[in-house]
Amino acid sequence: MRNTIVGAMLGLLFLAGLFALSKYAPQPVVAQSPALVAAKIEPGFTGSQRIGPWILVCDPPAETQAAIPFSWGSSKRAPVAATGDSVGRCRTILAFRRKTNPKQIILLITFRTIAHGQRLAMIVHMPPIAKKGDAVSLVWGKQGFTIPVSDCNKSACAAMGALDSRSEAQLGRLKGANLLLPPAANGKRPVVGVPFAGLQQALGAMRRAEAGG
Repeated sequence: MRNTIVGAMLGLLFLAGLFALSKYAPQPVVAQSPALVAAKIEPGFTGSQRIGPWILVCDPPAETQAAIPFSWGSSKRAPVAATGDSVGRCRTILAFRRKTNPKQIILLITFRTIAHGQRLAMIVHMPPIAKKGDAVSLVWGKQGFTIPVSDCNKSACAAMGALDSRSEAQLGRLKGANLLLPPAANGKRPVVGVPFAGLQQALGAMRRAEAGG
């Protein structure tokens, strides 16, 4: 597949901000069972629904994108999704917000289906601390996978890659993982803890919603 990505899929969704790992975190989660919430998602679902710390957002079929409920919107290297891949109408999002200003999104992790739902792609939007070709890694223990930074502008950078079936299955068995961003000025890679509570249920609900059109 060509090393290109759909520009619309990689829309840079957040305002630029200073990158301080100690000052941001995922949105607080309402104490409700992700399994119970996800079970209510029916085929053809549109709109948004929080499932654990993750948010499922599904656009109406063949229409404009649904509003995101924010203030603005096994190989070591996973293959990059190509322009020709069919992108699902839903996405599962984890937003990291600045603790001192919860309205400001600092980092986004998004999962979407490609190739008519047969594969899962991971997209990471981050502040402009990287350059095209830099690596972003999701690791747990001695395992993990790496995706390349595909695009940058003055406000943000985006990395994207498609997961194979083995990597996707592993995500469902984990409590969490670490996201390693490109090296900072000191040469060290910033590390972001990613909770996976509710992710398996959210991804299942996402595929179920898309199955209805």
